[in-house]
Amino acid sequence: VLGLSVVILGHFSNRVFFLTVSQSPNVEQLRAKIWEMISGNSIDGFSPMIPQWRLQYDIKPAAKTLLVLDDVWSLSVLEQLKFRIPGCKILVVSRFKFQQVTDCTYELELLREDEAMSLFYHFAFGQNSIPLGINKNLVKQVSIFS
Repeated sequence: VLGLSVVILGHFSNRVFFLTVSQSPNVEQLRAKIWEMISGNSIDGFSPMIPQWRLQYDIKPAAKTLLVLDDVWSLSVLEQLKFRIPGCKILVVSRFKFQQVTDCTYELELLREDEAMSLFYHFAFGQNSIPLGINKNLVKQVSIFS
């Protein structure tokens, strides 16, 4: 996995951006974040001047860019965040298939319990196993809600 990460980062010249969309997102705020990530220019406050067409025409990134939209719940939100810029790819991570607006889909199997727990330990504690002195049953209960 680490080797694949290095290859992806290299291909996109370290221009890989992650954005969590979630179930009830503020689309204008997400557009502003996307604009800032892709263009490198921040926006003070929210502006209706960042419509989808502006993202399509005003930015020409110097390097290839990958934008990962994680935890996308609705087609209507995805359609509002989707844009086309030469050299920029969007990867959508979702529980749902959005075949209407995506070029291709790849379905993943659910993680096994040991894989899920290892991933949780990595992000919660910064290591791949449960730290000494931590109650494993409590960790399982917490990880269910993560």
